[in-house]
Amino acid sequence: MTRAARWALRSYPPSFRDHYGPELAALTEDVAPSWRHTVDLYRGSARAWLRPTFTGSDSTRCRLQASLVTVWIAWCAGFLVPPATNRALLDPPGPHVDATVQSLLDTSAVVLVVGWGFALVGAVLLVGRALVPALRARQWSALRPLLPALLLGTIEAAGLVALASASRSDTPRPTRLVVALGSGWLLGLLALLASSGIGPAVTVRRLRPDAAILRVPTLLAAGVALCLATMTATSAAAVLLSGSDASLLGAFAPVTAVVAVGVLASLTALVSSARGVRALRA
Repeated sequence: MTRAARWALRSYPPSFRDHYGPELAALTEDVAPSWRHTVDLYRGSARAWLRPTFTGSDSTRCRLQASLVTVWIAWCAGFLVPPATNRALLDPPGPHVDATVQSLLDTSAVVLVVGWGFALVGAVLLVGRALVPALRARQWSALRPLLPALLLGTIEAAGLVALASASRSDTPRPTRLVVALGSGWLLGLLALLASSGIGPAVTVRRLRPDAAILRVPTLLAAGVALCLATMTATSAAAVLLSGSDASLLGAFAPVTAVVAVGVLASLTALVSSARGVRALRA
């Protein structure tokens, strides 16, 4: 088996690997290595992620768990859309930023707070009903995926303080130190967002909470998905109405990229949460 084929097998969803992983790996070992077979494996992985199937007596729990972690990862990918569009349109305000644009930005900010409320309530429920019992049973492996986000969060907080201190200068243009600190902080922020999304998702998978425990968090995740879609839509509308006034790092392209990420994350969250709610009703 080639290295590319091994990575293709690892790219399949966890639920698929649990049920069909050994069989698919054995089949791949028996087939002569070729680039076409590897491409087929990656296509199968994409289909498995887009249309996951859950079978067996544990199918409901797996479906709820998949919806929950997918919405959380999508939220971590897209919740910065309102702050980014506010920064692009209001610092400083352009000539096309009128009352309508301002009301759209205010709406997205309010929905962002509501979405975080849903997410935090769901997190508290999972911590109290799944994580705390696991730690009492000394299942430390469930805690390890959360450590990178905690470490990066501490580093980012310290970096923000250092950046604020270095920025206190009377010079009109930022110094090289400020530019270097700012670039490093932004890269660290991306790493923090990635670890904050993936870490809790891995923890939930290792905890394997019962379907009864996942019921309320799944409903709250549907609320998070709706909030993500609403604040992305209002932010995108504000950007469209303001036109060339929207700029990050002096250009319109970064704003477009941020909104595009929000749209993709919103669609993913809506589809996955709808499947979770449908599983609850079934």
